[in-house]
Amino acid sequence: MSRIDTSIASDKRKRKWIVLSSIVLLALVMASYLAWLFLLKGFTVTVLPAEAAQTQRFAMVSGSGFFLENKLYLLGSRAEIEVSADKFEPLQRLVLSSEQSNLSVTLQPMPASIKLDTKPEVADISWTVNGQLHSQGPMLTGRFAPGEYQISAEQPYFQPQSLTLTAAIADEIAQTLTLTPVQGELTLASRPVGASVTVNGQAVGKTPLRLAQNGGSYRVQVNLEGYEPVQDTIDITYRQPTPERDYFLQPVQAVLNITTQPQDGVLLLNGKPASSPASIDAGKAYTVRYEKAGYLAQSQSVTLKPAEQRTLNFDLKAEMGQVRFSANETAEVLINGKPMGHTPLTLSLQALAQKVEFRKTGYRTVSRTVTPSQRQTQTVQAELLTEFDARRREGKPLFAQTLGISFVGVQLKAFTMGSPANEADRGRNEHPLNVNFSRNIWVSAHEITEAQYGAFKGQTGGSALPVTQVSWQDAVKFTNWLSVQEGLAPFYNLQGDRVVGINADSPGYRLLTEAEWEFVAKHNRRAARTTYVWGSEDRLRDKQGNFADKSVQGQQTFFFRDYNDGFAGKAPVGSFRADRAGFYDLDGNVREWVHDAYAVTAPDTSRQYTDYRGAASGQGHVIKGASYKSGRLKELRASIRNEGNGPQDDVGFRIARYQ
Repeated sequence: MSRIDTSIASDKRKRKWIVLSSIVLLALVMASYLAWLFLLKGFTVTVLPAEAAQTQRFAMVSGSGFFLENKLYLLGSRAEIEVSADKFEPLQRLVLSSEQSNLSVTLQPMPASIKLDTKPEVADISWTVNGQLHSQGPMLTGRFAPGEYQISAEQPYFQPQSLTLTAAIADEIAQTLTLTPVQGELTLASRPVGASVTVNGQAVGKTPLRLAQNGGSYRVQVNLEGYEPVQDTIDITYRQPTPERDYFLQPVQAVLNITTQPQDGVLLLNGKPASSPASIDAGKAYTVRYEKAGYLAQSQSVTLKPAEQRTLNFDLKAEMGQVRFSANETAEVLINGKPMGHTPLTLSLQALAQKVEFRKTGYRTVSRTVTPSQRQTQTVQAELLTEFDARRREGKPLFAQTLGISFVGVQLKAFTMGSPANEADRGRNEHPLNVNFSRNIWVSAHEITEAQYGAFKGQTGGSALPVTQVSWQDAVKFTNWLSVQEGLAPFYNLQGDRVVGINADSPGYRLLTEAEWEFVAKHNRRAARTTYVWGSEDRLRDKQGNFADKSVQGQQTFFFRDYNDGFAGKAPVGSFRADRAGFYDLDGNVREWVHDAYAVTAPDTSRQYTDYRGAASGQGHVIKGASYKSGRLKELRASIRNEGNGPQDDVGFRIARYQ
């Protein structure tokens, strides 16, 4: 082939490659255009508010795409973008290809920074913002949304200060408030007058006196020869700029040491419980009395000089009392398990609770408890039943049980009813009385219901709510009616609607005595006396009982704000947990009538009572316990006692009978 032919062939091959390259390039351009057309989606991003749009900025956080001004071009199904502007918080947003092409983004303005302090600098300032407590400390710092704020600074020893701030977007505000000390006055007096006074360690004069002082806390000491010094701390605040004190000075004390035999008795100084050694007023006459159950009490009088120490000795002698024992059958008598003879029998026994048993072959043993007394001869009687008769009695269901009334047996023991002098919130009518019992009792586990009381009235139906709006006489009539239904001698002697006496030996139904009610509520199956039915802790457990809870807010003054028992009024009996002995609603739901008359005159607290049934007469009758209206802890104490006679909407009753 010639050179010319070779050149022509080479040019043909070059033209061929150029054509192929052009075709490929055109295909790539078409593919890119189709990708742009079908895979890339555009969005218009509108930024609000208008102030933010003036300095708007956009950025890609993740995903494929790009911005041209406020236009977002998204390649793929999703991407995350960030929108920002001057003085506004940046915002990140997820964008999906499936969304509408117009996107709206609202930016939040940056908060203002506020810092306030005071002159002088005070550590415990309470800062409030728009009426709400914000913080406590020497300064207020924080970030606040744009707007107007009313800010106050309060410290007890300075006059409150307030200011109004207008916070703009991203502002930085720093100000100092000048505090003005409170101008106050201390007024100090004493009885007797003429006592030396020091304030913060500096002598300022003698009582009575007045001292101008700025707001603050002041240590005050009052001294007078022959009297105990008094120390006090008094605050002058903007709420109380002129505090006053009138100190009753106590004579210098003396020390009285007391030895006792036997131990563990009750020591009284001028009738009030005391312990040894006792600090007493010098120059004052005291009667010291020592007593213990089963022993004859002794008293001594003493007057001590200032700072004198003296020792008194007490050695009590056992108190003995005569007890007569009798039964319907000749029976062996055992005292505390020891055989003592056969009925009829008279014994001299120490004045302590004695467990008595009457035994006879073929008869059910009868147990009693008696506390002898030197003051009078006690009589203990027993009705012995053959085992057949006893079983016959036990075999027939009680009429009360057919009404749904269940009973819990209570083994009564000697105790001191009322409340001790040091019990918080005790009432003056809660007289401490030493009581004992000769018989044990059955007590209804629940308060009598409306349905059970309705059966007495000849009504059918009724609810499980405790019956209320019944008088004391109504409750007594119910117990007598129940006794008659079971063939028992009624406990109460009635003439018309009046109770003219009782049959103390009757096994019939009756109201609990106040002493029995308190024993059940404070001592029964407890290791030690309790203040409340649930114990001595001043705190309600969840669903402890039916009291005045937050549901009665606005209806009465006192209620338990953070307590909700689920009932605004009465609750069906048994709605709450029983106490440790199986009794329900002793501590709430409705208050309860008891047997005792309510007398204004205080009983003799120095003696011991057996089967105490209260005063012989009174202006009304005793009401025990708390109710759904009780909204203070002091009203839930087992020692609280009230007086009434007529029907009340939160007073019902429960019943008892001797075993």
